[in-house]
Parts: sequence; structure tokens; C-alpha cells
Amino acid sequence: MLLKPIPDNLVLQSERLTLRRFTSEDVEVFFRINSEPDLVQYTTRAALTSLDEAATTLESTHFRADESVGLGRFACVEKSTGLVVGIAGLRPAPEHDSFAFGYRILPEYWGRGFATEAATTLLQYGYGMLQLDKIVATVFPKNLASQRVLEKLGLVFEKEVILADSPQILWLYQPPASA
Repeated sequence: MLLKPIPDNLVLQSERLTLRRFTSEDVEVFFRINSEPDLVQYTTRAALTSLDEAATTLESTHFRADESVGLGRFACVEKSTGLVVGIAGLRPAPEHDSFAFGYRILPEYWGRGFATEAATTLLQYGYGMLQLDKIVATVFPKNLASQRVLEKLGLVFEKEVILADSPQILWLYQPPASA
């Protein structure tokens, strides 16, 4: 699928969240999202170890690589407070012949439906504006909360997978076969 260029200032809206690109002003919360043990235990990437590493990551070509075509990571900002409550993103997933989405919400915002709302917003955007054919997600078998979110979104467990960049076993969730 050929993706078209998307403006740099892309902003997605839901009822309670604004999903926008990360800026250098987000370095502290970005570091926290990527170093907090409760969050990084369910990622395939190593935790960030310093604010400098977070700043370098935010500005890296790798982090920004897919933004020009509307993919990549978004800061999830609670509209009522203006605070970043998490991260959500879409990426190419050639290993699944599709695209994949993911999210992480800071622990103090758990149980408020932000993960479901951010994921719903990404799926609507991916299928709508980007016209993606298939969007999947992977989850650690022990991450019951994320499994519930994926099921709430209508995705179903497909199989166990091991990604190229991680030796851990993950569960692949995808739209039902009839979708």
C-alpha cells in the first residue's frame, strides 16, 4: 500500500484526548512513559535511562521516520488538563502483512478508558483517513488489561508470535476474519 504525504502538524481528536506529535517540550513525560517499570515491562524495547537519551530519541530519524506518511507515535493529551497521559502510535508491520498500533498510558490515568479512546482514535484514523487495509496489535500474554482493550475494540486473538527485534512471545490480535 502506498501512503500519501501527511502534514507535519497532524492532530487527531477524540472526546477527551488530543493526539499530537511529540515535541522537545515533552522530553520529561516521554522519558517517564519509556522508563516507568509498570509500562516498559510490556514493551519489546529497553527502558530509557536518562533525560538526555529521551531527548535524543525524540529527535532521532528512527523515531520520526514514518511521520511524513501519517504513521508514528503521538502524545495523548487530556483535553481538560492539557497534560500528556500517554503515547499511541501506528507503524508498518510487514511481519504481519499489515500495520500495527500500540499505546501506553501513565499509571495514574489507568482505569479511565484513555487506552481504549486513544486506540479507537488511531483505528478510525488508520482505516478512515489513511485507508489502511488491516491493523493489528501485539500484546504480552500477561498484559490482561491490554487484552481487554483489544477485545473491546473488536480484535480477536490470532496466534503466538515472536518479533524479529525481541525474543519474547507475544499474542497477535487482529480484526475478525470476516472484517
